[in-house]
Amino acid sequence: MSTKVEINKIMRLFSIFTNKKWIEIEGHDETLRKFGELIESLDDKQVDLLLELTDRYTWVTYNDYQTHLRNILKKLYEERLEGIEGLYIFPIIKPDDKNDTKSGHAVMYMMTGLKTSLSQFDNIRVKTLESFKDVSSDKLKLTSKDYLILVDDFIGSGKTLENTLSEILKNDTIKDNMSIATVVIQEVALKSLIDRKINCIYGISMDKGISSYYQEPDLTAKLAIMQEIENRIPRVQKYRLGYEKSEALVTLIKTPNNTFPIFWKEYVHKGKTLKAPFQRY
Repeated sequence: MSTKVEINKIMRLFSIFTNKKWIEIEGHDETLRKFGELIESLDDKQVDLLLELTDRYTWVTYNDYQTHLRNILKKLYEERLEGIEGLYIFPIIKPDDKNDTKSGHAVMYMMTGLKTSLSQFDNIRVKTLESFKDVSSDKLKLTSKDYLILVDDFIGSGKTLENTLSEILKNDTIKDNMSIATVVIQEVALKSLIDRKINCIYGISMDKGISSYYQEPDLTAKLAIMQEIENRIPRVQKYRLGYEKSEALVTLIKTPNNTFPIFWKEYVHKGKTLKAPFQRY
């Protein structure tokens, strides 16, 4: 890549940061620097795809969480909670994750904190539930005055959600008194919930980053370019195109592994391991 072409690419990147107001985010300069290193390591067609995807990318900050969760709680009240006296909140987790702290736990505690600033919830008792035992039919019996929400900040393929649902719906009192609440959801998971008539309240819905935006023959060509890019990422096989091939383009408090791995996983250039722009860990 010539110096002039490289400068043009960097200017395009800076324009994306400016238009998306990412330059107002604390720490954006380090993310921008990592993008610059990544651009230097790619050829022209790879950089073009990277910038196209970055232009579709969503970076959810802590302040964004507050805004989305407040709006979710307001909408939840309008649609489901009038006349409800008891609201139960449970994180979207796999049964195997029962002893781990997941993003759903963080969202659950944020929601309980925000509840005090919403007058609609003054007369609603809010209780967080920590384990699958707490939602078992032996421990929890919902009445027409009770409601349960399953919460997370991101739902990608919906696989984790399915694991949660299969476990909690063993409690017959939950099915008709339940909603899903999430900051971001992929369209494929949302469609599945709609088809099954499971209510979902969310802040942002997202299409697949490549497959939803191109038709053949461009689609096959773009996927091939991404495969070339991903070939430089160690131990990437499980995450090609994002976990479960989700093709997500999002960073929250933590970048989900459903996002294209070039945005969050270390990669190798000229024998040197470099960190991705939205490093996951």
